[in-house]
Amino acid sequence: MIARRDCLRAGAAAVAAIALPSRAQAYPSRPVRMLVGYTPGSSTDLLGRAIAKQLQESMGQPFVVENRPGAAGNIAVESTVRAAADGYTLLNSASQIVINPFVQKLNFNTEKDLIPVSQTIAVSYVLLTRKDFPATHLPELVAHVKKHPRKFNYGSYGAGSGPHLSMVMLQRASGMQTEHIPYRGPSEMLLGLISGEIDMAFDTNTSVPYVQSGKLKAIAMAGPREVEVFAGAQPIAQTYPGFDTDGWQGIFLPAGTPRDIVERLAVEVGKALRTPELKAYSASRGVRLVGSPPDQFAAYVKQELRKYEQVVRENNIRVE
Repeated sequence: MIARRDCLRAGAAAVAAIALPSRAQAYPSRPVRMLVGYTPGSSTDLLGRAIAKQLQESMGQPFVVENRPGAAGNIAVESTVRAAADGYTLLNSASQIVINPFVQKLNFNTEKDLIPVSQTIAVSYVLLTRKDFPATHLPELVAHVKKHPRKFNYGSYGAGSGPHLSMVMLQRASGMQTEHIPYRGPSEMLLGLISGEIDMAFDTNTSVPYVQSGKLKAIAMAGPREVEVFAGAQPIAQTYPGFDTDGWQGIFLPAGTPRDIVERLAVEVGKALRTPELKAYSASRGVRLVGSPPDQFAAYVKQELRKYEQVVRENNIRVE
């Protein structure tokens, strides 16, 4: 009798072991939505569409990108949080998602209401100056600004954005002081820098053409250097150890999504990032492809949340 019960238990365990992956293999059985919190043509949108195309090919169902711009990406995040936790609504988000909880009042809990699936790319912010700024490297820039306190200013995508907090962190590390000029977005900020309205700003590798053409100068990198055009821009960490403000993008699902679906999507996203199309995307834009598994990405998101929580609190940053 005992032997028979043992056999039944073993059989049930075998069935359970088979059933879990079979559900993931059956997923998806209908079209999947990928929500993007930024406008068509933005870097988050372009990468999302490139990944969606590869997922559609590998998983055999349409992956439809829906742009939900506004509120620094929060409209798309909230739509994801409120969606059914069945794997048919996923979010392609930028790293602003780990800053927003500390500079805005949200109707959701970023850490509890979302499941990180996979970090897709990382890109280091680069410190840029107008072309005629009298400095060619970071120590020289800091010394010049300190010599002329409150004479210079810097731009950002808006209060509470990654470029804003990157400069706040640099000012705290270096002791220099500059005035913040917030713009409505990256394009407006870069135009302000090129025209001389502002003296300096952090930006991503979208600035490459302007550095190549001599319209802007690349002074330093906030993280590892990705693009050869920035070869003369040394990491800020060489001057201020521990300084690191990568921008990144990643895929999220609503909390409660079955683990096997989360893991299946992570595997497929990783495959997408290894395709020639995504490798070409990475090379042309100077970003690092990541493709981290869910647990690793979740740990990174938690780390980023704690980092920016401290930055915002210590510098008393508020967004009206």
